[in-house]
Amino acid sequence: MDISKIKLIIWDLDETFWIGTISEQKVVPAPQAYDLVLMSSKKGIINSICSKNEEEPCINKLRELGIADYFVFNSINWQPKGQRIKQMLKDMNLRPANTLFIDDNRSNLEEAKYYCPEIMTMLPDQIGELYDAVNALTVSDKGLERLNRYKLLEHKHSEKQKVSSNEEFLYQSGIHVNIHTDCLNELDRIYELIMRSNQLNYTKLRSSRDELLALLNDPQITSGYVTASDKYGDYGIVGFFACKDGTLIHFLFSCRTLGMGIEQYVYEQIGFPELVTVGEVSASVGKDEPSVNWINRDTAQNKNDFSDIENTDFKVLIKGPCDLNQIFSFIKNEDMFDCEFTYVSRESQSEGVTIEGMNHTSQIVESYSITDAQKRALCTLPICDNAMFPDSIYTNKYGIIFISILTDANLGLYRKKDGGQIFAFGEYLYPLTDKSMWDKYLNKKVYTANYTFKKDDLQKIADEYEFLGRLTPEETAKNLHFIYDHIQPDTLLVIMLGCEREYTRNTLPAWNDRHNDHKKINAAVRVEMGDLKNVILFDVNDYITSDDDFNDSINHYKKRIYYLMAQRFTEIINSRACRTAAKNTSRIKLAYLTLKQRIKKLLYPNG
Repeated sequence: MDISKIKLIIWDLDETFWIGTISEQKVVPAPQAYDLVLMSSKKGIINSICSKNEEEPCINKLRELGIADYFVFNSINWQPKGQRIKQMLKDMNLRPANTLFIDDNRSNLEEAKYYCPEIMTMLPDQIGELYDAVNALTVSDKGLERLNRYKLLEHKHSEKQKVSSNEEFLYQSGIHVNIHTDCLNELDRIYELIMRSNQLNYTKLRSSRDELLALLNDPQITSGYVTASDKYGDYGIVGFFACKDGTLIHFLFSCRTLGMGIEQYVYEQIGFPELVTVGEVSASVGKDEPSVNWINRDTAQNKNDFSDIENTDFKVLIKGPCDLNQIFSFIKNEDMFDCEFTYVSRESQSEGVTIEGMNHTSQIVESYSITDAQKRALCTLPICDNAMFPDSIYTNKYGIIFISILTDANLGLYRKKDGGQIFAFGEYLYPLTDKSMWDKYLNKKVYTANYTFKKDDLQKIADEYEFLGRLTPEETAKNLHFIYDHIQPDTLLVIMLGCEREYTRNTLPAWNDRHNDHKKINAAVRVEMGDLKNVILFDVNDYITSDDDFNDSINHYKKRIYYLMAQRFTEIINSRACRTAAKNTSRIKLAYLTLKQRIKKLLYPNG
């Protein structure tokens, strides 16, 4: 048995991992078995269970022993073990040749060999010898990175069972792949990948560390390493390629990416150089293979760049709170865009106060007709400033306007008693005009927009303003229709809807049941705006598919989600720019230098 080849140990439980039968008596770990699991995990070896038993008492016992988290992809039931082990290896993307199965029943060992002929097997009386051999290995994974990656893979496998097809699962996984060229900085990880990769190692060249170092320093060789992530987690460095004179010397990937299409995607991105595949591989690549469309590029060099659009008159307004701000972070060419995001006031009266009401639909409507005198009256309040009613949405000519309605579900509205002007502020559950709420504002127990309230401030608001509550869904929809009717003709209006999936970790009373609030608002907006010309309802619910997509609230998503949304923004902008250009009979160039083109030029400098 070559211990260095072991990537996975599969354990039987009764009379193997522990002494005794759990259904009949108390059990205790077999000598050195417990320590072997802990120690092998820190050597980068994964541990799993294949046992004929009832699952619940076994898992409970492992938890009691404090070791349950060291096992992944467990199979605990009464079915024959051979087929189960074969399926486990398939689910884990591992080969039998890199697997050791430990069982006290020789019949189970032989059955495993029948279904997985290359698997290594062992009786439990050899656990001590195995412990010594594994302990002698020089590899180290003290941070348990490999175990954590397989936990991620296990969770991903579980989620995959909930969708109707593998392709659907891949599209909703939000896979991001980056290709990096600073290979010398990752020499050790690349070397480890070269030595350990088998199923997706196409050239099978096992360069020594010194040979790899020389290769990376050779100016005639183009090389790159590949990182990957999806909504389930970050996989780190998962691939490497090296190419000389248009032929791949190395082209290899970690088995944990098997089934994601990353190898074909990278092969496409580097321009299909010549590849001579040695031996068997688990996934073929080539020009004739189906193109991989579910993978996204996610590097700073690959922001959505519109700098080559020749129609300099085509402008886009992005107006809204944090959701649109985060999406815009993935978009280049600021010259094309006007942005109106939540901001911190710099006016002396309100300096340092966060102004977010400017993008509430009521304030957008108000900005159409509000007078300077009415603005000045509002600005006597320290939580308002003169910039919170911009009218550019009506006065400027935009090809597209993106707006978000998130603040409508949260902010409270206040109307001046003698002037009628309206402003939006704070969580609607805590009216500024209600004296019973003043202690919360004075002691910052609720949201204050970074302002330190004094009692005189609250008294002034109570005297001069009436609290209107928050908008009904129908009122939000009517406001949007008003905005639509008063922006420049032929402008495309893109409305960001709210998330309808519950954020289960919410702790704020004002945000309770917010997903249902969004459902009602979205429904009203669809009825009011859904059939109008030049309107797109941007449904974030197409992107939020699990709890892992949230950051810290129902309105805040993970970066990868904003990136996917930015890609859709890109498609909308490009499409609209093309239509506008065609109308004006002007030519628009919509090409920009992609990572694929840059690498292709490196590989084929002479064309």
